Amino acid sequence: MHSRAASATDMKNIANTAASLFNGPPVPPKTPAEEKQDDFFTQVQNDPRTKPGDPRSLARTEAAPPEWGAAAQFLNQPKSTAGPLPSGSILDYVKSEKKDPELMAKFTAQRKRRPTTGTTRRGSNVGNFARKTWTVEPAIQGNGGLINAVRAHDASRSDEDFQKIWVGTLGFPTDALVDSKKEEISDRLANEYDAVTVFPSDRDINGHYTHYCKTILWPVFHYQIPDHPKSKAYEDHSWEFYRNVNQNFADKIIANYKRGDIIWVHDYHLLLVPGMIRKRLPDAQIGFFLHAAFPSSEVFRCLSTRTELLEGMLGANLVAFQTKEYAHHFLQTCSRLLTVEATPEGVQLEERFVNVSHEPIGVDPEGMAKAREEPEVQEWIKVIQERYKGKHLIVARDKLDNVRGVRQKLLAYELFLNKYPQWRQNVSQLPSRFFVLHH
Repeated sequence: MHSRAASATDMKNIANTAASLFNGPPVPPKTPAEEKQDDFFTQVQNDPRTKPGDPRSLARTEAAPPEWGAAAQFLNQPKSTAGPLPSGSILDYVKSEKKDPELMAKFTAQRKRRPTTGTTRRGSNVGNFARKTWTVEPAIQGNGGLINAVRAHDASRSDEDFQKIWVGTLGFPTDALVDSKKEEISDRLANEYDAVTVFPSDRDINGHYTHYCKTILWPVFHYQIPDHPKSKAYEDHSWEFYRNVNQNFADKIIANYKRGDIIWVHDYHLLLVPGMIRKRLPDAQIGFFLHAAFPSSEVFRCLSTRTELLEGMLGANLVAFQTKEYAHHFLQTCSRLLTVEATPEGVQLEERFVNVSHEPIGVDPEGMAKAREEPEVQEWIKVIQERYKGKHLIVARDKLDNVRGVRQKLLAYELFLNKYPQWRQNVSQLPSRFFVLHH
C-alpha cells in the first residue's frame, strides 16, 4: 500500500512538471482550456466548401499530401486495383518452395478459371468510368522546385519557338479506365496542356512509389538504412516495379522524341530513365536533376541495386544536384563503386564524359511577388499583421516525416525557451504541417 501511494504521488508530481522531448520519462502536457475564437482562420477551416485534401480548397488540414491514389475519395477518381505485393521473407520463400508443384499448378489453373472478387470489382469499375465525363483539376502532389524553375525560365526567355512538353502520370490509379478513355484523356492533355501521359499499371506504380521510392530510396538517401526487423524494405520485391515504371517513362519519351530535343529527367523516382533512353537514343541530349539529397558512398553502397542506379543516372550528359556536397558524394560514389575516373567536373566513361554540377533550385521570386498581390493573399497578410502585431515570426514548414528533423527542431526550440525564459510569454504556435511563431 505504501509503495502504491508513493507511486501515485510521484505520478502527480510528474504530471505537474513541464513537458519535454529530451530523454526521460514521457510527460504529457496539460490539456489547454477550450477557447472559442471566431476568427478568419476558423472560418476558413469550417467553410463547408472546403474539403480535406481538395486541391481547390484554400486551407488544407492534412499533415502531408495524401498518398498516391488517395484523392479518389473526393474527386471521384478510380480506385487502385493493386493488391498486396508478394512477400520476400526467407520463411515465406522456403514455404512456397516446399509445396507440391502439381498441387500448385492445379491451384493456379483453378484461379484462372474462377475470377476473384477483386477482378469482379475491377470489371464493374471499368464499366462505370467508361461512361463518365471528366475535367482537368490541379494536382495535389507535384515538384514545386521544378515548377518554379520552369516558370522562371519561361519568364526570362523571349524565344517564341521554345516549346516544352511535360511527361508524367495522371496521379491516380488508371487500371479502371478503358483504352478509349485513356486515349481521350491523353489527347486532351497533349493538345491543351502540352503534356504526354504515361499509364503504368496500378500494381507497378504502387510498388514503385509507395514501396521502393518511399521505403528504400528516400530513407537511404537521408542516411537511414532500412535494416531494422520491422522494415519492409527487402520483403516486397519492389525493385521490379520501380524498374517497370522507369521503363514506361523511357518508352513514352523515346516514342515522342524528335531530333534536337533536350530531355530533362527529374528526381529519385526516375533514376533509371537516362540510361534506358541512352540505349535507344545514343545521341540524345539528356539532363538529370536530383531534388533530394545524395548520400556518401558508404551509405549508398548499402543498396543492393547500387550499380543499376548509378549506371542509370550516368546515362545523362549532365547530372546536377542541389548542393556541392551532394555532387561530391556522387562523384566519389561512382569512383569507388564503378571504378571509373571521376574529376571535379564529372565522370569519364569509356565512350563519353558525363558532366556533374550543382545548381540549386529555389523559389520563383517573380511568381511569388505576383501571387502576393492577389486579394486572397492580401487578406491573409492583413489578418496575420493584426494578430501578431509587433512580433517577430519564425516559420518552419515540414512534412511529418522521420527524416525531416521535426523532433530536432522542437528540441532546439525547447532549449531556446529554457535558455531565454523571458521569451516564453511571447510565443504562438500555428500548426500547418509545422509552423512555429514567436516574438
